Amino acid sequence: YKPDSGSIRLNGTSLDEIKNPFSGLLGVLPQNPQALFASKTVHGELNEIFSGTKLSVNDRKKQIREVIRLCRLEKLLDKHPYDVSGGEQQRVALAKVLLTRPQILLLDEPTKGFDAEFKREFAAIVKGLTDSGVTVIMVSHDVEFCAKYADRCGMFFNGKIVAEDKPRKFFAQNKFYTTTAARMSKKICPDAVTSDDLIIACGGTIDKEDVREGIEYEWLDEADSKEITDSDKLPLWRKLVGGLCAILAVVVIFNCTEVINLPHLFPNWKLSGYFEMLIPVVGLILCVSRKANQMLVQTPVDQRKLKKRTLAASIMILFAVPFTIFIGVTYFGDRRYLIVALLVLLECMLPFFIAFEGRKPQARELVIIAVLCALGVAGRAAMFMVPNFKPIIAVVIISGVAFGGETGFLVGAMTMVTSNMMFSQGTWTPWQMFAMGLIGFISGVLFKKGLLRRDKLALAIFGFIMTVVVYGGIMNPAAAIMSYDDITWKTLSVYYLSGLPVDTMQGVATFLFLFLGAEPMLEKLDRIKVKYGLIS
Repeated sequence: YKPDSGSIRLNGTSLDEIKNPFSGLLGVLPQNPQALFASKTVHGELNEIFSGTKLSVNDRKKQIREVIRLCRLEKLLDKHPYDVSGGEQQRVALAKVLLTRPQILLLDEPTKGFDAEFKREFAAIVKGLTDSGVTVIMVSHDVEFCAKYADRCGMFFNGKIVAEDKPRKFFAQNKFYTTTAARMSKKICPDAVTSDDLIIACGGTIDKEDVREGIEYEWLDEADSKEITDSDKLPLWRKLVGGLCAILAVVVIFNCTEVINLPHLFPNWKLSGYFEMLIPVVGLILCVSRKANQMLVQTPVDQRKLKKRTLAASIMILFAVPFTIFIGVTYFGDRRYLIVALLVLLECMLPFFIAFEGRKPQARELVIIAVLCALGVAGRAAMFMVPNFKPIIAVVIISGVAFGGETGFLVGAMTMVTSNMMFSQGTWTPWQMFAMGLIGFISGVLFKKGLLRRDKLALAIFGFIMTVVVYGGIMNPAAAIMSYDDITWKTLSVYYLSGLPVDTMQGVATFLFLFLGAEPMLEKLDRIKVKYGLIS
């Protein structure tokens, strides 16, 4: 903005004559620090200030480390800037402004929200800046702070400076805008303007504060930046092999459903049957789910070991249920589907409910889980007019990744049993609960073990695979078990293959919902976890 009147000069030269006069010159800390926030973490805010600059990565890290130390932000780096206290927001905004290395620093009510301890540290920061040649201009109603630490004070009224002097003389002469100490001692000790002045006037002593020496600016080499480097990205060869495996998987599906006839097109094609799909599916999982370097959002390596209750639940779900189905098919006669359904329901629910209650989840976590279940139910209801195009599996996978396998299973199972109240219950309900819960459980376990990437493409591909392999692999054979007396592997295979087109459509829906919504939804859940200290 150009001044309405007068002129502005920098070292005797008019700003109109200086090219880019405000480049590295002015830094402004507004009264509302949120006006400066544009990222989802405090660390992101500090990195954002360098966007578009040519500063080297090492220089960026050094400057960020320095302001982190100066403003005491070590414990806030992974938090959302809106989720910290008012004083902490002021410190984050101050750090961001300091990264611009301004020659003139304008501060609007900077001590708002600061406690007494950090006010002293803030005064040291300002003193360190002024000692290095920075001019600091502060507008504030914190008269005690100004009286104690400012070099000169002025009163601004009706667009003009109506009074200006050194702090002691300025506040001693002012009757209204002055310190509490000056009001108390006006007639007894006219020159006293701070509490320290009163203590000394009464014969007391005070501890000499070293704050006026200022904080020296130095590079901190021991801290590590949390920037995600290019090495965290999926290598090109993994992308190419993964894409080839995905194409091969689609071709095999179309061959199994007789949309195309591979043996007819390629006489030398040896394999036949849906087991061919295991080859590209395994290759796809290995290419997109594993990674060499740990991302910021992944589970730390030292926390990847599964707990005993999770292992016990895994054994129950992977061995007891198939054994129950085998016994039911072999010995339970015409009424096997009722007995098998009931036993599967109990075996699916019991270990997870016990494990989940065993760790005594917080009420806040239960509310979030209830909301996730409600989102799944609402999504199924809202998309009822589009057959097999529902967001339920996507919500279940997100739940498992965000809160762990046990929560993922609970969200999946409860979403199906609740939504079936609208879409009619039946003997298939326990199977749906088992299949959907298993997807949530696998998602949580694989992510905790570091085998599942958290970017949108990896989650979308994972969701497609889980839909076709796990959900379709359970529900289609379940239909055969509930319909026929004599069950053979050929019968199960036919039912699975006949359901592949439907499963593929549902897999595509899951892919799209995860690709579009996984990252923003996980970011929101991460923010909730950090803000409320929820167990993951």
